[in-house]
Amino acid sequence: MKLENDRKKERTGVVSRFLSHALCGVLVILAFCIAYGGFTQKKIADSIVRLHIIANSDNAEDQDLKLKVRDAIIAHMQEKYPGGASRDEAEEYLKNNLGEIRMVAESVLRDNGSGSEVAVRYGEFPFPTRTYDDITLPAGVYKSVRVELGEAKGQNWWCVMFPPLCVADDNTMRMSQESREQLKATLGEEGYRLITDVSDANNKEVQVRFRIVEWVQNSRLKLAELISSLF
Repeated sequence: MKLENDRKKERTGVVSRFLSHALCGVLVILAFCIAYGGFTQKKIADSIVRLHIIANSDNAEDQDLKLKVRDAIIAHMQEKYPGGASRDEAEEYLKNNLGEIRMVAESVLRDNGSGSEVAVRYGEFPFPTRTYDDITLPAGVYKSVRVELGEAKGQNWWCVMFPPLCVADDNTMRMSQESREQLKATLGEEGYRLITDVSDANNKEVQVRFRIVEWVQNSRLKLAELISSLF
């Protein structure tokens, strides 16, 4: 009987040690994923400035106004944007010219008979995963020019303001070769491949790494929303 009990204890000890090692392995992998996802998204975010336009509501008129404001802001930026600017220079320019962007948006609203107010801010805002042509940006917090029309309760429109990527089309976002080279130089070859090769179904390695970044950032955004709702 004593021998049998000793064997049971030994088996229990083996199982316990196995589970302990397995748990440690899982925690190490989880920690690696969180560190990799955070570092990689931050590097991407530090290379980009985005534009976020929020319509007054989801009715057809307000959504149409949102697109007209988008077209006007893009046209204005194409004319005024400093050519060859670095990311920091572009950020400084945008922060110093929020009043002009607001005036452009207000002019469109007034010309279309809308008395809605316009708020334009520059800061860090959460974004979902978004694909522009062959470039996919993972979810996360990005520096952005945020344009709120009226009550800002309608659907959003996103694009990239640096490197210059916006065009007046909801479905096609094109980037010049010069802008691509600028982005590649900032992100490095590996980082650039992560956001351009993820659409390649045969490139499983890039897809797995991108999904890790996406999972980590979506989890962080959901946690931030939960904490915000509690307080």
